[in-house]
Parts: sequence; C-alpha cells; structure tokens
Amino acid sequence: MNFVIVIVDTLRYDHIGAHGNDWIQTPNLDRLVGESWDFSNSFCASYPTIPHRTDVITGRSGSPLFPWKPLRWDLPTLPWALADVGYATQLIHDTPHLVNGGHNFDWPFHAWTQVRGAEVDRPWIDTKDWWPENWTRDPMFDFVEREPQDLRLVPTYVRANRLRSRHEDWNCARLFQTAAAWLRDNDSRNGFLLWVDCFDPHEPWDVPPEFARLYDPDGDWDGRIDPRAFMVRDTEGAPEAAVQRVSAMYSAKASWVDRWLGDLLWALDDTGLADNTCLLLTSDHGTSLGERGYFGKRTPVQEQEGHTPFLVRLPGGERGKSDLMVQPQDVFPTIAALANVDVPEGVTGFDVLAQARGGAAEREVAVAGSAAGPHWAKPGQNLFTVFDGEWCLEYAAKPADCALTRIGSIEDVAADHPDVVERLRDAGLREIRRRGPDPRLMQWLSADGEGELDEGIVYWDGYPGPPGYTAYFQRIWEQW
Repeated sequence: MNFVIVIVDTLRYDHIGAHGNDWIQTPNLDRLVGESWDFSNSFCASYPTIPHRTDVITGRSGSPLFPWKPLRWDLPTLPWALADVGYATQLIHDTPHLVNGGHNFDWPFHAWTQVRGAEVDRPWIDTKDWWPENWTRDPMFDFVEREPQDLRLVPTYVRANRLRSRHEDWNCARLFQTAAAWLRDNDSRNGFLLWVDCFDPHEPWDVPPEFARLYDPDGDWDGRIDPRAFMVRDTEGAPEAAVQRVSAMYSAKASWVDRWLGDLLWALDDTGLADNTCLLLTSDHGTSLGERGYFGKRTPVQEQEGHTPFLVRLPGGERGKSDLMVQPQDVFPTIAALANVDVPEGVTGFDVLAQARGGAAEREVAVAGSAAGPHWAKPGQNLFTVFDGEWCLEYAAKPADCALTRIGSIEDVAADHPDVVERLRDAGLREIRRRGPDPRLMQWLSADGEGELDEGIVYWDGYPGPPGYTAYFQRIWEQW
C-alpha cells in the first residue's frame, strides 16, 4: 500500500461543506469526507505549525507539549520507519517553516521539494516596490493606522510572488500540481510515502479576485485586496463591513485550497493509484474569524483554533464516521499499522482505525496548547485546553481560574457547571501525566499551582534546542 499525507495549515473543521456548513464551496473536500473514515473529534495538540508537525512525524506527545524547536536528530520518524522496510519517501511543501531557519523537516525524507511563495518565505532581494496585481488600496481599510510595509511578512511575501499572474502561478496551485506530477512519475510504484504540506489557508488571506468575491456581501467589490486587511487582528474599532470582508477572505482561501486539492485527487484517480493508496488529510489547527473579537490564532486554544479535520481514505472503499478523540500523534501509529510496520518505542499516539472499527477508545480527552514553561506560574495563566467533544476547558492551575464553554458556543459557563470543570480537570491531568512530564511539574499541577515552579524543571525531554537558536521570523529582515 502507498501513503499520501496531506497537512493543510489553518483549515477549520467547520469550513468543509460535508461537516454541516451549507454555504462554503468545498466540493473536493466534501467528496473526500464521503469516501473516508471521518473523525469528528479531532483536535490539535502541540501548537502551532512546527510543534504540530513534530507530533505527527514522531508520533509522540511533548512533555507535556512540544515547543517551537527544530526537529531532533535522535527521534525516530514516520518516514524513516517506512524507509526501513523499503518505502520511498518524498516531502513536497510550500510551508516555509519546515526547512527555513534550520527546522530539519527535510532530513527524514529521501527527497524533498519546496514550492516558494508562502508567508515568510524569503527567496529574493531587490530594490523594487512590488505589489501583486490583485492588490490595491481600498477606503474600507483607511481605519488601519499602519501601512502594509509595517507588516513583517509583506517585504518577503511580495518579493516571493513578484512574478505571479495566472492562477497556476500561486504557491497553492503549484504545490498540488507538483504533487500530482510526482504521482504520475511514480504511478507504477507500490510502496511510497508522499507528504504534501500545504500552507494555505494560513494568513495572509490573499486569493485571486474570482475567489475573493465568493463570500463577500458587497456585490460591487472587484475582488482586489487591500493588504491592510491582513493587519486587522481585532474586531474592536473595525467597521462591520471590514470585519465581514476579512472573514470572507479566509473562506475564499479555504475554497481556493479545495480547488487545487482536486488536482491531487484527480491524479490519484487518473493513474490508478487510488486503488492501492491510503490518503490521510488533516490540519495543524484552525483560526478565529471574529467570533471572540479577534482574527487568527492565539492562546489559550479555543474550539475554532483547536478543532481540525482528520480524514483517512482507504483503498477498497472502507469508510465511516467516528467520534473518537483523535490527535496528530495518531498519524504515525495509524499508518504504521496499515503498513504492517512496528511502532518505535516512545510513540504515544494510537491506531485510530483499530478503535473506529470496534476497539476500545484509548483517549478520553484531547489536550492542546503551546509548550510549557516558567510562564505557567503566572497567576490566572491558561496552561492548556482540554476537549472532550462536548466541552472545552481552559485549564488553569487554580480551578477558579478555569473557563468552560460548550463546543459551538463562546459563553463561559464554568460557574454553572463546576462538576464538568472538575471532571475535565481530572481527565486533563491524567492525560498530561500519561505524557511523562517532569515529576516536579506534575507535583505542581496536582497541588493546583501552589508554591513556586522549580527552576530546574525540564519541560520537553531535556532538549533545549541548538545553542543560539532563534526562530528565524523573530529576527526578520525589516530592511532590504
């Protein structure tokens, strides 16, 4: 059996038509949902981009969550587990973080190809003042006090896309076209892993005019985008029309991804590879679209940011729907079981298909959030989020500081449901303990945050990262 893993960055669970959204246009994803095992309670874990991929490629949970650090050289990975038994492995990605800044996600694969053009990708330096053809100034965004060049991604993004004109020139299109070409080049191979890592619909929510107009209520808009729209992060002080426009731009980008995902699905059908290839599609996280007063992702992880699609399409047409609690660590053991490959020691995920087919549920709750650290001792600090499919608990050290919402709501009802708060706190603590964190951290959590956090606590497997390492986009090139 062959395997194709598709990770779609920032795709919300509820922005797929087949998941109950009656207005979004996602025909290819809808088809995939109908042909797959569809796990409705999939939630992110380590958060966001690089921590999530670390969960997936290692099959491990951090202790308790992975930070944003390069992939360790000493951990077994899914590509190597398959390569050891004869699989050919290929990474095709437009997610720049996987290789920019020394993040090391190329090394586990036999071959890798980067498609340029996303967010902080940095392929070119020049002295020109570039604006893509689909950008213009729009009076709707005159309330934004800063200029587009003040947004750190603009100097890199415009240069990376300076030659863009046709739809086929956009990075999302080139990504899936490249993946489709790879499948055609390997149509006679039985035994490959193709990892396709799609950065869209991550910010900036920039799409061609035909797609930009899909969901905007302004019938007179020509679809050209004011890049100041990318700078709208809070709804407070923003005109309602601007809030609607920004939200519509995200929805348009989800449909844009769906359009080009179709090329990959068509290539699988056209080559006959669909008959012997498992396709697993998921997302690292979602995003907020103004429901809570902001756009994008923040911490604590909310439902809109944490709820993700998780689809497994198998050769032969086996399909179903499951409400199991699923997390990204489960990709490794699920694929290993299908490939009849031994799971390395230390993998903490589960084979979700074995459970969906009638096995016992292995996980009672999902835990999601950014890496632990001394900042956890800050009074009232949210530490992580606990999901059980019905409720979402923002776990704080002290019970009184926790927030509780129902899935599908933003109202904090912790005071009305102390029993639910207690149950989810207990379940969340059991899940954190299962991940094997420093016993001193568990002692502090079990004591409801009483006392000081020991300065010597190890927050993730004793690996602080390479000396001098700094995430490259934190020292980005403001002046070129």
